[in-house]
Amino acid sequence: MQLSERLRMNVSLVPEGARIADIGCDHGYASIWLIQEGIAEKAIATDVNRGPIERAMDHVRQAGLERQIECRQGNGTEKLVPGEVDTLMIAGMGGPLMVHILSEGRDVLQQVRTLILQPQSDIGAVRHYLWEHGFTIRQEKICLEDGKYYFALQAVRCESEEEEKPEAEWQFRYGTYLAQRRDPVFRNYLEKEKKTYEGILENLQFVSASREDQEEIGRKIRETEACLAIMKKG
Repeated sequence: MQLSERLRMNVSLVPEGARIADIGCDHGYASIWLIQEGIAEKAIATDVNRGPIERAMDHVRQAGLERQIECRQGNGTEKLVPGEVDTLMIAGMGGPLMVHILSEGRDVLQQVRTLILQPQSDIGAVRHYLWEHGFTIRQEKICLEDGKYYFALQAVRCESEEEEKPEAEWQFRYGTYLAQRRDPVFRNYLEKEKKTYEGILENLQFVSASREDQEEIGRKIRETEACLAIMKKG
């Protein structure tokens, strides 16, 4: 099965032997791929809408994987029983909605060891939630597909209660994992962000925008520079 670049990135973070629930499964392709490749032992594909679930069920039947993949219609984790999965994959939705799903599914989340999260927006809010609820980010990936950058996180339960909090707020927004590994796609993303903010600041100065607005954009420029500086170390 041929997956998109974004889906390949997401499934690459799933641990072997996982019992996984794919929240917001769309066509069910990720679950099918994980079973066919022998990475997941069991998959539950869920979606709040009937259309995606019907498509996923058709694809699972075509693949002959009805015994290993269940398709359930439901909102977030509401159709999951605590303990039946050890991994949650939530992708293709905004960060605030993702945080809401995790918060509402706390009974299921207590029995989960690994989270695979690919927020479409506000990734800083997701990182805040993970840190506040005892998860640490083990891996991060980035890809560029059809001109858009996508980030994916693999988070696991902290082994120590003394998990170190990020030193600066920008580290919630950009993280440090990809910067420390000098990821070239991440570098391009940061340079594009910096250039965009510099253009915004120039326009704000041209129209004599408020000092507060100019300072806010200046802060964002410095944040990209701080992250780029990590990539230059060593």
